[in-house]
Amino acid sequence: MNKTGLINSLSEETTFSKKDVTRLLEALTRIVERTLRRGDKLQWSGFGTFNVSRRPDRIGINPATKEKIKLPATIVAKFKPGKKLKELVRAARP
Repeated sequence: MNKTGLINSLSEETTFSKKDVTRLLEALTRIVERTLRRGDKLQWSGFGTFNVSRRPDRIGINPATKEKIKLPATIVAKFKPGKKLKELVRAARP
């Protein structure tokens, strides 16, 4: 599902207009981005946790040349699904 599909589904599920749902999703996105940019985590009970993780410097390999290269430290966004979401996904898989 892409953003348009999500907007359509939310609009049908809630009876909110697509315009209102779009504004809501954009606001949610901004809040998550702002929270992670500050280095804080966002916990959504039953769904999961968004947080940031710091990766230290490391040595990598250039796949084209097989040459070792130094990769700099970086900060990445992570998502850890909650227990309820994990159970729902596992139940849906054969």
